[in-house]
Amino acid sequence: RGGPHRRVSRREMAETAALQGLLDSLSSRLATVEAQLGVPPPPAASGTSGAAAAAEEDAKQVRAFDAYCRECLEPFVAACKELSPEATRCGEIVTKGWMGMRSFLVMASKCKKPAQWPAAVQAFLKPCQEAMQEASSNVSRGDWECHQKTISEGLQCMSWVLVEPAPRDFIENFIGGQDFWANKIRVKYKKTEPKQIAYCDTFKKLITELMPYVKEYHMTGVTYNPKGVDVTTYSPSAAPPPAAPSSAPPASAAAAKPSAGLGDLKAALGGGGSVTSGLKKVTKDMQTWRAEYKGGGGDAPKPKAAPKPAARKQTVTKGPPVFEFQQRGMKWLVENQTAENGVITVTMDPKDGVKHTVYICTCYGATIDIKGKCKGVAVDGCAKCNVLFDTAISSLEVVNCKSMKCQARGTVPSVAIDKTDGILTYLSTETLDITQFLTSKSSDMQISFPNAAGDMVEAPIPEQFVHKAALVGEKPKVSSDVSDLYSH
Repeated sequence: RGGPHRRVSRREMAETAALQGLLDSLSSRLATVEAQLGVPPPPAASGTSGAAAAAEEDAKQVRAFDAYCRECLEPFVAACKELSPEATRCGEIVTKGWMGMRSFLVMASKCKKPAQWPAAVQAFLKPCQEAMQEASSNVSRGDWECHQKTISEGLQCMSWVLVEPAPRDFIENFIGGQDFWANKIRVKYKKTEPKQIAYCDTFKKLITELMPYVKEYHMTGVTYNPKGVDVTTYSPSAAPPPAAPSSAPPASAAAAKPSAGLGDLKAALGGGGSVTSGLKKVTKDMQTWRAEYKGGGGDAPKPKAAPKPAARKQTVTKGPPVFEFQQRGMKWLVENQTAENGVITVTMDPKDGVKHTVYICTCYGATIDIKGKCKGVAVDGCAKCNVLFDTAISSLEVVNCKSMKCQARGTVPSVAIDKTDGILTYLSTETLDITQFLTSKSSDMQISFPNAAGDMVEAPIPEQFVHKAALVGEKPKVSSDVSDLYSH
């Protein structure tokens, strides 16, 4: 019968049921594909999403570190970009190190402190260690040498994350080292280039402002989470990428014609149209491999991945670290120490310290600080180490070493350098007039000391000489003079 309330026929009901079954099957298959591709489910209700956001919120010490980076790291990076590509590279290295430090703090905020500390967390320090190595290898002779050395000195403070119980004091030890090179920049550009001064000031602020942050949130060492997970099960979680704009038609468009027949749905799925309108067709001129592959027939060869260069491992240390006093030889033994062990402080006894010798051997990247008066200091087979001492009664001896820095805060009558490649010796005003240097088979030797104005100046120890042979009476003699190379 006609009219507005027409009875639905059995044929139409069967067709509607078949259409519903097809839609259910299609929905199930789409859900399976989304699960295999890792497509996230639709967002939950606002209350649920708020709870999830609160659960994923960074710990307060991490948020404070981010605020510190916005205040101190970003101005330094901006100052680097204002100068040159060399300075910009310095900013990139520092940023890499500081982001590695942040990743370490995030790990600590989510993990319990491991029983095998610090060995169990060494892997999380890899970005910081790579940044320190890059800063060291980035140093080159030229106009930007002082800038690069300033960064190389300052980045060593990142090892504070492995220092207990006074990480703040550890950071403070490296302010003087970076200031030594930064002051050279300040003296040279004090009245001519304010951008150079900004480079020095912003980097120093980056380190000095790290100390109050560490004092507030990590006073006795990095703060771990006592309720966190085990370090061995932790993996850094990447931030979710921003959602890409979807090219699929909106649901409202699919439901615009609910009364369409079964034939129309099959035609839409099989015939393309709006269903495939979001896809791009790749033509031959868009296939870049065709331009690169010049062979005859056959498929284009797949490019071979370049092998990653193996990281060079230091071969200086030869066993477990040793720091002990040996009564038999009346000496302190400092052996196989590295930067990961922090500053090694040797405190001499006020009464018997003058009888004791400090023997430092096979250390790499370590810092050894000798407090008080000792008989003598001997350094053997070390590389990239810093040795500081107050007063040595006899001498400082450096043998078979590379890239060393030694500082006498008090007096030392003699400095002997043998078979050493690269050493910078700092002398105080007090010892300048009495210290003598005895060198043999060594290169790249520098002496740094204060001038009348109190500024540090640097002078090289000659390596090239002019020799003359002559007969004096009837005896052969050879006279030697320093090459003119060192007269300028």
